[in-house]
Amino acid sequence: MSLVQPLVAIGLPAILVLIVGYGGYKLLSLIVPHDPTPLKVSRFEAGNIPSGEGRLWFPLQYYGYLLIYVTIEPILVLLFTIASAPILHNFILFRNLAFILFSFIILVYPVIYYAISQINVLLNWELRR
Repeated sequence: MSLVQPLVAIGLPAILVLIVGYGGYKLLSLIVPHDPTPLKVSRFEAGNIPSGEGRLWFPLQYYGYLLIYVTIEPILVLLFTIASAPILHNFILFRNLAFILFSFIILVYPVIYYAISQINVLLNWELRR
């Protein structure tokens, strides 16, 4: 069994979903008007117009670490699965799992990069008041 069939079965739908999702997002961003006003960007409570001073920013200091955990945990699960393949003396299983792992790492790398950049950005939020 060549790698073409799993690539077409898994990769092609994933790429199509990404293209359709991004295309829909771009189409909606062109159609929907974007005109932020001070009232739209201000904080509100239960749909009411804010009265008085709002609370401080919600603490999201561990948001980046959460993103890193959520993206790296499935990689570790796949690594443990791949580690059992040599014990079973099944090279084809090892090859297929390694292919899935490396394709998953390639897909998740932008999320990890974004999470690491968000850690640096969110640390500056503490200074905002």
